Amino acid sequence: MRHKLTTIIFCFLTVIGFSQQIKFDEWQNLTTSGKLPAKCIIQHSNNNLDLVKFHDKFYLAFRTAPTHFASKKATMYVVSSTDLESWTFETEIKLGCDVREPRFAIYHDTLNLYFFRGGTRTFRFEPKEIFVLRKSEKSTWTEKQSVNLDGFVPWRVRERKDTLYLSAYYGKNLYNSKHKSNLRLFWSTDALALKPISEEPQIDILSAEEGEFIFDKEGNMFSTVRLEGTGSLVCKADKNSLHNWEKKRSKTKYDSALLFDHNQDIYLVSRRNIDGEIDKVKNRRNEKQGRINNLIRYSITKKVTALFKLNKTDLTLSHITDFPSTGDCSYAGISKVNDDNYVLMNYSNNINGRKKNWISGQLGKTYIYWTKLHF
Repeated sequence: MRHKLTTIIFCFLTVIGFSQQIKFDEWQNLTTSGKLPAKCIIQHSNNNLDLVKFHDKFYLAFRTAPTHFASKKATMYVVSSTDLESWTFETEIKLGCDVREPRFAIYHDTLNLYFFRGGTRTFRFEPKEIFVLRKSEKSTWTEKQSVNLDGFVPWRVRERKDTLYLSAYYGKNLYNSKHKSNLRLFWSTDALALKPISEEPQIDILSAEEGEFIFDKEGNMFSTVRLEGTGSLVCKADKNSLHNWEKKRSKTKYDSALLFDHNQDIYLVSRRNIDGEIDKVKNRRNEKQGRINNLIRYSITKKVTALFKLNKTDLTLSHITDFPSTGDCSYAGISKVNDDNYVLMNYSNNINGRKKNWISGQLGKTYIYWTKLHF
């Protein structure tokens, strides 16, 4: 059955371990809806995004470019809406190079948008500098300002006890032998000056990236970390020692991770490899070649955006459901509407079209979709 429905898709899902049910509405394609401002020039690839609600307005930031890969034509747009139907142009970020990883953070009644400036070479990953733009409820956006974390890639920004925390990983030379893994938690009390929480990195395991994290109601931290080519880590840090991450390895790769909480539970939205665990193609004599083999296999297998539930005791993730998605997908953003309802956005190739593997999806056209989750 195609997803062009006019009624709610009733996806009643029994979550392991409790009777809570989740359903989601029909997914809507924002990029083809005609509801984005005319100033937003939509290109072939629409992906990296974030979503936040600030003073009764939803703010969406997203990247549009000729392809998934680096381009001097890449542009990041910020738009806002009070009802998710009519969208207003806020600002654009166009630097003549790649711009990625938009991350919103509300701090001291100011909306902050972090992102990084990349390169222009198509198949190179070249993070240069992290910037932030800021606005209050009634002001316009400021000019971009560097936060002096050159070479780092921002992944998530969250507040705890009047302090902002940013997770970021060092991305220079990420895909060659010169790379040194350095995934850190930074903190700030002004949203501009970011300091490492400890002298040593939180994770220095080979190819540690995308350090997603969230605080529970008690202030303890939970995290997922992508290990490119081998899987992932699921981590925990006590509220009194946030620098010290307990780590548990998984052969499942949680790409484009987004953690969110509902009541006492924590959920993960991420890309899922339909073909299963990533760490299948081993080369016991050469770990590097084994990782390369895994990445090649990963690129030619099919993907989907999925929902998982975190077991906070044993640091495992239980698969709940797949969302309508295919090929190059995920990188979700979420915003709470009220106690039991959330707006969820992500990107994907055409969810009504032929199912794609990841590499063909990256070369194909991608769109921004959204739905509402109901608990």
